[in-house]
Amino acid sequence: MKDELPKPAPWKRRRLLRLAIGVVFIGLIVFVGAIFASGPVTVPYLGKLLASQGTRGPVTLSIESASVDFTADDGIRIVVQDVRVDISGGAPVTLELPRLEAPLTRSALWSGDIRFASLNLKEPQVTIALKGGPAVIPEISQLSEAVNRIGNVIDDQFVRRGLTSVTVSDGAFDITGPAPRSFTNINADVFRSPDGEISASARVGGRVTSWRLDFLRAPSKTGPGTRMAAVVNGITLAELLGPDAATAYGKGLRLPASAKLDSVLDENGELISANAVARVQNGWFQMGRTLVAFDDVALSAVYRGPDKPIEIQTSHFIRGNTRIFFSGQIDQPTGDKPVWDFQLETEHPQVGPLDVREPPQMLDGATVQGRFNLAEKQIDISRFSVRSGKASATGVVNIQIGSDGPYLAIAVDGEQIPISLAKKVWPITLVPPARKWIIERIKTGLIETVSFTAAIRPPAFNHLDPDAGWSGDDMEMTMSFVDGAVAPVGDVAVVDGLSGTMTIENEVLTVKASGGTADLPGEDDVVVPETVFEIHNLPLRVGKIAKVETRLEGGNAEIGALLNAKPFEVLDRANLKTGGVTGSGVVDITASFPMERVIDMDDVTWKAVGRSEDFSDENPIMGHQIQNADLSIEADRSQIVIAGNGEFDGLNADINLVVPLSGAGDPRRQDVVASVTADQLKARGIDLTAFLDGPMTVSAGKAEGGQNISIDLQETEVRLQALGWRKAKGVPASASFKLIETDDKKVVQDFELVSEGADIFGHIHLSATGELTEATFPRFQLRPGDDAQIDITRADSGRYDIIFSGKNFDGRGLVQSLRSPGGSQGAGDFADGARIAVDVARMTGFNKRWMENVTGRVDTGARGLLAADISGLVGGSSEIRFTLTSNGGAQQADGRFDDTGAMLAFLDLYKRMRGGRGTLSVAMADADSWVGDFKVRSLVITEDPAIQRISTTNLNTRDEASRVIVRQPQTNTAEGARGTASFETLDINFTREGDQMTISRGALQGNALGGTVAGTVDLKQQTLNLTGTFVPIYALNNFFSKIPLLGFALGGSTGEGLIGVTYRLSGSLSDPVLSVNPISAIAPGIFRRMFEFQPE
Repeated sequence: MKDELPKPAPWKRRRLLRLAIGVVFIGLIVFVGAIFASGPVTVPYLGKLLASQGTRGPVTLSIESASVDFTADDGIRIVVQDVRVDISGGAPVTLELPRLEAPLTRSALWSGDIRFASLNLKEPQVTIALKGGPAVIPEISQLSEAVNRIGNVIDDQFVRRGLTSVTVSDGAFDITGPAPRSFTNINADVFRSPDGEISASARVGGRVTSWRLDFLRAPSKTGPGTRMAAVVNGITLAELLGPDAATAYGKGLRLPASAKLDSVLDENGELISANAVARVQNGWFQMGRTLVAFDDVALSAVYRGPDKPIEIQTSHFIRGNTRIFFSGQIDQPTGDKPVWDFQLETEHPQVGPLDVREPPQMLDGATVQGRFNLAEKQIDISRFSVRSGKASATGVVNIQIGSDGPYLAIAVDGEQIPISLAKKVWPITLVPPARKWIIERIKTGLIETVSFTAAIRPPAFNHLDPDAGWSGDDMEMTMSFVDGAVAPVGDVAVVDGLSGTMTIENEVLTVKASGGTADLPGEDDVVVPETVFEIHNLPLRVGKIAKVETRLEGGNAEIGALLNAKPFEVLDRANLKTGGVTGSGVVDITASFPMERVIDMDDVTWKAVGRSEDFSDENPIMGHQIQNADLSIEADRSQIVIAGNGEFDGLNADINLVVPLSGAGDPRRQDVVASVTADQLKARGIDLTAFLDGPMTVSAGKAEGGQNISIDLQETEVRLQALGWRKAKGVPASASFKLIETDDKKVVQDFELVSEGADIFGHIHLSATGELTEATFPRFQLRPGDDAQIDITRADSGRYDIIFSGKNFDGRGLVQSLRSPGGSQGAGDFADGARIAVDVARMTGFNKRWMENVTGRVDTGARGLLAADISGLVGGSSEIRFTLTSNGGAQQADGRFDDTGAMLAFLDLYKRMRGGRGTLSVAMADADSWVGDFKVRSLVITEDPAIQRISTTNLNTRDEASRVIVRQPQTNTAEGARGTASFETLDINFTREGDQMTISRGALQGNALGGTVAGTVDLKQQTLNLTGTFVPIYALNNFFSKIPLLGFALGGSTGEGLIGVTYRLSGSLSDPVLSVNPISAIAPGIFRRMFEFQPE
């Protein structure tokens, strides 16, 4: 067949086949290389291979997938995912790895013996499932055995895989079971040495702060088995107490601690022994409001097996000078109940809390026995005891940790405990306010017996909870003590020598003490015979009230020093000085104040009531000196009330002073009742002797802006000499006014003087030295019916300008004053002189006479009247005018009277004259030298007994007892018989020298009667000695006296008649005696003088 192709040679076919196979293989290689070059490649059955190699004994390994990465920088790496390792045992362990990478050698890849130089575990999760009953702290034996099994696995893998290190990144470690724990953010490096030691160093990011763990596992050097040790630094209690433990500040759970655990396990992995040491330094935590701090706390415990007690080796608590080293044992639970019995003991502990400012004290020892139940979270201390010499205290404590917090029950009995020791061993968390008060305020003493019980609920340990955690009889105490020394409050002096009791009952702490003494440096002691101190509302966190009742007995100065101590500062707040006080006293004090850290006096309610004997203070009290006084004193936070009797500014007085304390709104008050005399007042610069004489009772009381003063004048003679007014002793009278004092003046406001018929009201201004500067009396009534007022102003010269005006004024006193000896002299009230302006519509005089429209001006001085010009209408119709003028040193007085008789009756000089126009002219060279005359025309004398007697005298009858003849009545004129006679003139010429007034000539001339008078008047003694001649039928009888020469012989002298009777007036001015010589009637003229009365 020509068309068939020729067949290739056999050798050619074989060559093509080989070429095709090579191309396919190369393509396959290129394909596989391209796959492996692109990244990790999952290799089927590789994971199962690795899992089968890792599963052995109690270890079960499962791997979800595995891949090989030829692109890694360090060569070939094997990558496995979702790895799970289960290690069976008493506490099963599970290890989960989301991803694991390990470098792989090529020889291991081709040989199938997979080995790694190192491992990098990312986010591994280790879980240990502990078994057993409830526990707060995981069981050490189970945990140690589980950790040992993990160590066995790690050691096996290190050996089989040829590992030298393992790195853990962001790992987690969980413990499940009765006490779950969780630790995250673990970064660790694990190494194995050739001799089989596995060491690890880890940094754990804890819940509060990161901490460090160093771990060592090695074969035991003392026999078969394993030794494991762990050292932890910086771990907090919150990490150990589980995920639900609080991490708030102040609870102590954030405190960093260090711990060391060294354990030994046998060849079967059972825990043989363990030694654990934990230590915390410079830590603190808060219980309620109390801060519990420490410098160093260490606990060392040794575990020697499940049936042996855990030994507490020497451990310690150190805080400042407090150093307690203790040891003991803990008996492990027996049976199913997790109850642990424990015993702790310390020898020669030293206590010295930082808040007790006293040297530390070493005790003989202390023991604590009890048990704790982890399941029920309960600690039951069946007995604790503290011993120090004769002092001892025993008690029981129960603590139950509930869901809402701890419950505490405690009972303590003690005896012969020094206060110093009690303050040091008192737990700072037990009733902190009472402990604080005792530490600060009780200085020394001995507790003879004490019994204390308390049941406290969880709110007591949370200071933010308003509930105190106890109430009613939940807390009770009874205590007896002797030789106590207490600093009551603030800076008040220490009171020592106290004996008494302290109790807590029904939420009230009560201290009752007696026999105390307050020791004041450099001064006498103050006895404190009895004291009661109470704190009410004791459970309240805010609102406790303290109450004090005490008595002080001692010197006034020492008691004052106590009351002036802070916080009271009674004397300082009253602006009183502490020094210079003498006498003794007794004071009862009650006080109530809130129990706060700082006591504000505005919140203190207090009262002091006392009495003082022989009180004297050299310092003024409210500007007054009090000496030798027996006083009662009552004080509170607003004022001090001082009452009693003593010398007040040198005067014996009833005293009632109210002294406000600074900041108080009550005004000062001075109520002083003093018995004084005008002379005593004069000795103190208040001269009222011109007005007052005799004792008076003065009452002074403090008022707003001044003092209210009232004076009882019943036993005082009161006189206004210038106005002729006088109140006799025994006549009721009183004066009252308000005295306002400033730096430059004194004001007597609302002055009122009231007596029988007298009523004076006004205001007086005095200078700083007590001189009258101004006075106004809008109501000036000395006698009933007066309606007048007076204004007084002191001039620069020292004289006073006085305006006296009114509608009605009884002038009889004024007239008497002017008529009395020296009545015209300057009275003591205005001794330096005065200018007086008078304007009175009606002035009442004597004998039912009055004057209207009395006006004028009077100037007085030290010598008496200096000038005057007074006018008025007697009876409303008869004008009078009196003037006194001065010319150099001399004066001239002139008077003109339309009705002389009415004027004399008004002045009560002579009331039997009717009518008569009179004039008066007196020339006064000086105050004691006068020459004057008094003339009256056309006057009538009525009802005059002398005229009646002389005109009816019988000249023939003689009195057998004397030479003076009293004439018998005889028939005469009708007017003479009635004692009435009309006269044409009355002329009197007189002179004055000193107190002697001489009438040189006096003549009375009328148609029916006439006469003469001459003699002297003693103004000082108020007596007279006048003689004269009475001439009947004067006009005819006097005719002979006018005949030259014969008239002198028959008539005697001008004014005398042929027939006349000589008479004599002698004795007092107010009641003179009239004597008549009848013989003179028959001796005419010149011969009559032989029978005149001669001066005695």
